[in-house]
Amino acid sequence: MPSYRRPRSAAEILRSVPPRDRAVMLRFGLDLDDPEDAALFVAGVRAADDAIAAQERWERENGLR
Repeated sequence: MPSYRRPRSAAEILRSVPPRDRAVMLRFGLDLDDPEDAALFVAGVRAADDAIAAQERWERENGLR
């Protein structure tokens, strides 16, 4: 796994959501076709990506991988 990953674009993140998952999100009130909802979703995915990368760095630095 590379130590550097380029941040995913908002469009890339939104395209990666399968239709079935979009339907589930819509039932819970999150419409990815709405710009505000899409921005919230993308921010959450980016925060998760950052947290995962930080955890991987920590594990690498502490010899856990």
